[in-house]
Amino acid sequence: MTTNTIILIDDDLSVNYFHRRLITILNLTDDIHTFFNGKQALEGIMTLNNASEPGKKAVIFLDLNMPLVSGWEFLEEFEKMKHKLHLDCNIHVISASLNPVDKERAEQNPNVISYISKPLSKETLLHCFNV
Repeated sequence: MTTNTIILIDDDLSVNYFHRRLITILNLTDDIHTFFNGKQALEGIMTLNNASEPGKKAVIFLDLNMPLVSGWEFLEEFEKMKHKLHLDCNIHVISASLNPVDKERAEQNPNVISYISKPLSKETLLHCFNV
């Protein structure tokens, strides 16, 4: 088992449940955190950062369409706060959007590693972790 922290940011309870189960079945980590909007996630990441050792890796799966703070707004705020983090964050945007503009916009963001269509699959997850 890896020591990665996995952060799921999605307002859909069933999607979070499915992704959490898949991560657990694949034995990728036992350190999974779920947030239901970008505001909650930004606060949670700062808390995780403050409690973690320098160099710890966090893999973030970020939905775009959420209430309060969307995935786009999350990315804007993350850019402002990332210099305060010692947590090494890899962000993968996950979305059900078929809009090519969303994909292009996400891929142009320097903090985004990849754009993935929902739901996550075994193959996609293993690829994200280079397993």
